[in-house]
Amino acid sequence: MRLVNSLWILFLMPLSAFAQLTVPAPAQTEPVVLLHATAHLGNGKVIEDAAVAFDQGKITFVGTSKEWPGYDSYIAVDGSGRHLYPGLIAANTTLGLNEIGMVRATVDEQEIGELNPNVRALIAYNTDSEVIPTVRSNGVLLAQIVPQGSQVAGQSSVVQLDAWNWEDAAYRPDGGIHVYWPRASRFSRRTFQVESNEQYGEELMAMERLFQEASAYAKDADHERKNLKLEAMRGLFSGEKTLFVHADEAKDIQRAALLGEQFGIRTVIVGGRDAWMVANFLREKKTAVIFQPTQSLPGHEDDAVDQPFHTPAQLKEAGVLFCLSGESAWQQRNLPFQAGQAVGHGLDREAALQAITLDAARILGIDQTTGSIEKGKDATLFLSSGDVLDMRSSVVETAFIQGRKIDLNDKHKALYQKFKQKY
Repeated sequence: MRLVNSLWILFLMPLSAFAQLTVPAPAQTEPVVLLHATAHLGNGKVIEDAAVAFDQGKITFVGTSKEWPGYDSYIAVDGSGRHLYPGLIAANTTLGLNEIGMVRATVDEQEIGELNPNVRALIAYNTDSEVIPTVRSNGVLLAQIVPQGSQVAGQSSVVQLDAWNWEDAAYRPDGGIHVYWPRASRFSRRTFQVESNEQYGEELMAMERLFQEASAYAKDADHERKNLKLEAMRGLFSGEKTLFVHADEAKDIQRAALLGEQFGIRTVIVGGRDAWMVANFLREKKTAVIFQPTQSLPGHEDDAVDQPFHTPAQLKEAGVLFCLSGESAWQQRNLPFQAGQAVGHGLDREAALQAITLDAARILGIDQTTGSIEKGKDATLFLSSGDVLDMRSSVVETAFIQGRKIDLNDKHKALYQKFKQKY
């Protein structure tokens, strides 16, 4: 009898006690229509009293509630008083690669060596990470998983954030190769001062030589002996992959864009702290930017202290395609608030949303299937009871990834429920 009572107690415990053990949602089986919410489509447009329907993971209708045909087969969800958004996209993150920074066994974000274009971040992605549910709770439903460390760090992939394993999570596998541009000066932990990089010229030459070899290698469709590093770079020259160059200094940003132009490679600048200084150059070279977090310090002593807040508006005004990035894996949950920071400093509200949805999708090469609420695209979206860009009012209540209603419980919510009982 005691055993039976214990089992019943276990069964009746609130779900929040097991919030960190979220289970990936099954495929959508019944069509759904979300009615009466304010729909922010991600492309700059807003529909009041909207109706958005989806079936088998794809959006089938976008319009007003009055225009909705009212099909009986659709399950109606009342979104009155709420806001509907496309799923947010976290670009340039180690989410799923870095769990606890000080515990080496939970960090798998880089390989040894300096030139590793063949390294794949995707196969190290941990779908059981307890960080991922905390990010989903703020509307981030897709992420670009990026390798770190070496000069040519490897290949990034876009994943959807509700999956059993990395194969299921893969949304756009191995879509980009990441280069960390050499720095002319570096901070020395030995002297605690900024010192000149004596190997700067050699590092630049080694990288350019690698691209010359890869370009020559790619011209031959079939090699008797495969070179894994050069094979991984073949897609850069065919347009199948994008070159992501991590650079902050204005001169490095320009050199990176010119390198891409030299070899006919689509190039994206990651970080781009000084991108505002060379915005016209970036527009002319059609080079996009994944901008660093707005909530950061300026890079130069003579910069305005709030320069990072203003940069997104300056890039938008100059006509540069850009998206916003979060910080560490844990801080990706603050991605919408990074965009909100830019709204307070000149960027239009819908443009800020677009910077973490459709424009991010364009930069990552997934805009044909996601990034905005449009008919035919994936039903990756969420309902919030407040403005998702405002940390004071944003509460994500319901979310769908490819039509699957996902579990929004997480460890933070479980701890909140636990200690609410104590205090």
